[in-house]
Amino acid sequence: MVKVLRFVFFFSVFGIMHTIHSHNLESKLDKLGFIHITPIAIENNRYAEAYELFINQPLNHNDSLSQQFSQRVFVRHRGFDRPTVIVTEGYAAGYALYPKYDDEIAGYLDANLVVVEHRFFGKSVPEPKVWEQLTLENATADLHHITRLLKSIYSKSWISTGISKGGQTAIYYRFFYPDDVQASLPYVAPLNFSVADKRVFHFQDTVATQECRNNVKALQRDLLTRRDIFEKMFADSTASRKLTFRKVGGLEKAFEYNVLEFGFAYWQWYPVDCVDLPYAGGDPDEVFNAFVSAAGYDFFADQSIADFEPFFYQALTQMGFYSYNTTDFHDLLHYVKNPNFNHTLPNGMVVKYDKMLNKKVNRWLRKKGNNMLYVYGAYDAWASTAVQTGKRTNARKFVLVGGSHGTRLRNFDEKRRNEAISLLKAWTNE
Repeated sequence: MVKVLRFVFFFSVFGIMHTIHSHNLESKLDKLGFIHITPIAIENNRYAEAYELFINQPLNHNDSLSQQFSQRVFVRHRGFDRPTVIVTEGYAAGYALYPKYDDEIAGYLDANLVVVEHRFFGKSVPEPKVWEQLTLENATADLHHITRLLKSIYSKSWISTGISKGGQTAIYYRFFYPDDVQASLPYVAPLNFSVADKRVFHFQDTVATQECRNNVKALQRDLLTRRDIFEKMFADSTASRKLTFRKVGGLEKAFEYNVLEFGFAYWQWYPVDCVDLPYAGGDPDEVFNAFVSAAGYDFFADQSIADFEPFFYQALTQMGFYSYNTTDFHDLLHYVKNPNFNHTLPNGMVVKYDKMLNKKVNRWLRKKGNNMLYVYGAYDAWASTAVQTGKRTNARKFVLVGGSHGTRLRNFDEKRRNEAISLLKAWTNE
């Protein structure tokens, strides 16, 4: 039975709490088939009301008798006469419960905001998990179903957006359903062509300055050379966090993988400027802190792999991924000889990567991918496999000099940011 809870919207003006109630949107959502319609508190004056809701989805959209699962959706209501931004999340979307949450594109366009949690993440997990149904075809069909329903009440223009894996999802959504939205803005979204895309290696050999690149590699060699110091520091730090490394093959192997990951993650997140990196052979604490500030502790831990298992499954079946060039370190590696991410797959599962899908997507984007605005950071390792727009469409790509995986429109100067907003408004007739 549909459960619709009374909406209470709190916002503070001079310390006074106001209560507003709207039956109108609740009843519309109810009639569309959304279930467990729960109001959420908001502290953002742009929105009149906000809801967490669920919709029943088939696990296999090609089979009407398929197993069903409940998918979580968030709606923040600005007005029925406003455009709508849909966030094509690639992971869990619990952050949308945060009272002050907003999306920057929704803010720039003064739009309604819809956030769709990705299947197999957060509270949108089928039981049992049929991994073969975690496909991009099904994930984008989820989005199509939700958009089709909500367009009956939000009839103005729609813009899709997402960050990282969510940005990839926005790209695939346009590929499979090109007419669902009028424009898309994927942030820092790679388009990989294999599970070990070698364009990453070229990026690592050309990014920033030769001195900085050499220092990063020297630090990696230092971590492996003074293994007796740094592996113990890694072991102590991960033990204090109760992390285990059975799936990857033990702590020693995890340490080596983490050192290789440092060469990717440093550029992905660029946590400290090149000039602030310590030099190889220096103070162990400084070297170790630089190492974990980029690579972290848990990327190869059992606990993290369990949390992100659906991501790894998608990367190794359809989305593609990266690997590590061990040429500069092979003499110091004792456990990692042929790096790959097969250890991240669900137990007992063997998969085959679909090498054709992203090639088809790439051709479509170059020939027909209009009204697409791609945003990247120039130092982000994921920019090594960025979308190439071609010359047949009006798609644009904004690249922030020195930007990391955290690059957003707000990081650009005002002129460039206004240019992006103007493009979106022109493409959506807003």
